[in-house]
Amino acid sequence: MINIAWCITGGGLNLRAVASTLGVIRERYRVNVTLFLTKWGFEVSRIFGVLNILKSIASGGYYQEFLVEEQGMYYIGRLNMKRYSILIIAPATANSVAKMVLGIADNIASALYSQAIKSSIPVVILPTDIPGNDGFIETETPCYIDRAVCSLDSCGGCLAVGVCPVNAIVTVDGVVRIDLSKCIGCEHCIYVCPRGAVRCWEKVKLMPRDVDVQNIEKLRRSPYTYVVSSVSELEDTVKRILKL
Repeated sequence: MINIAWCITGGGLNLRAVASTLGVIRERYRVNVTLFLTKWGFEVSRIFGVLNILKSIASGGYYQEFLVEEQGMYYIGRLNMKRYSILIIAPATANSVAKMVLGIADNIASALYSQAIKSSIPVVILPTDIPGNDGFIETETPCYIDRAVCSLDSCGGCLAVGVCPVNAIVTVDGVVRIDLSKCIGCEHCIYVCPRGAVRCWEKVKLMPRDVDVQNIEKLRRSPYTYVVSSVSELEDTVKRILKL
């Protein structure tokens, strides 16, 4: 059976689509997936509501481990022994890309990349900061309360507070907010707010920094490295490399 090492860094861009595609690849092609997450890869996965999905994909079996930051360091030797056919880093933040370009290997993402290249293992990377045709990147927001719409007075109290399973919705000085240090992106709050004040996964356009775009171009020129610009291109590239 084919073994895939997949690393998730702390970027929300494409994260929910990546989680869905990861599940499709595992089920459709019957491959083992070991998941490696940076510290913020774990946190952002929780906030964007995909943590349980990821844990179901990497459920803890042999070559199906779910590993966060330092935990993954004990498994990097598998790359040197060519136990994995491919390494996928998606999404890959600008910080992770910069480290890979500069040869810094001080977190799980950059360390995996370093060892994969040394071991001649192909690496597919989906950076968060690849601009579209208009020069912008389009990302998603975590869940938040739109204060222009929220009205405690007309509601007589916030219904969303009562349905949050992790008590992430709080009222501070008469203002309702979502505590992202607790939020699990379950979306329960969206459906009980009568005013539609809870917003999740809103699209936001950002201008990538020149230095981040330049680093992506440098990464493209690295050996054994395949930089992709979309989730669909990611899947196609993985299929081509693994001859699936």
